[in-house]
Amino acid sequence: MRERFKQWSSKNRISRWWVMGAIATPVFLWVVWLILPERSLPLEHDRLSHNETITLAHPYRDTLIGGFGAIATVAGGAVLLLSSRTASKNAETANLRGANLIEANFSGADLNGADLSGANLSGANLSGTNLNGADLNGANLNGADLSSAQLRYANLSNADLRYANLSRADLRHANLSGADLNCTLLIDANLSDANLSGALLFFINSRETLNLEPIQLEAKQSPFLCNVALPDYSSRPDVNPDRDCARIPQLLSARYDISLEEAQEIVYEARQHQWD
Repeated sequence: MRERFKQWSSKNRISRWWVMGAIATPVFLWVVWLILPERSLPLEHDRLSHNETITLAHPYRDTLIGGFGAIATVAGGAVLLLSSRTASKNAETANLRGANLIEANFSGADLNGADLSGANLSGANLSGTNLNGADLNGANLNGADLSSAQLRYANLSNADLRYANLSRADLRHANLSGADLNCTLLIDANLSDANLSGALLFFINSRETLNLEPIQLEAKQSPFLCNVALPDYSSRPDVNPDRDCARIPQLLSARYDISLEEAQEIVYEARQHQWD
């Protein structure tokens, strides 16, 4: 899949050169026409008056104008065709639903509104990537680098974000309902108005997270909290950072098809860690 992305990038650059050439050709020919001397019938030139010479030159120049017009029309059509093909290719690239993109490098790419639902992006480099409005429903982002990524209004519902790096990510208005944020890095991540309903906030330090408000932790179908270091402004007395530790093993067992005993051991080990 990474090679396919590279091939698309290369073709896109070639298309731009064709477009530039198509635009430049009629302009160049028009300039040539301006400096081109008037032509007349050479054998009769000495016998014709000045007005007759101009009269004979006009058909020749009109023929050139007609030819240039045809070239410009063809060039314009080529530009439209190439633009249409490029737009079609961009749309195709933006649809990566269910694709296997393990450890792919999309750093700094523009994937605005892309369909990445169910895609396997485990260990992928998405740092600085524009994913605003992208559909990442059920995507595997385990260990992915999403630092400084743009994720405004992105759909990350039920996404696997275990061990993902979301430092400095813009998650304003993002849908994180049902997402697994086990051991996720959230330093300076902006969670303003993000939907965290049913999300697993398990073994994470969110003290330096931006705009994580109590209402997001207490909303209907609130997120599951276990061993979470909450920011001072959101850790009110009625918000218990360990309130759902007893329920987490069952959730992990059902989600990752592991035994309940194994899930209980994972939670037990995580709870041994004390946040500074």
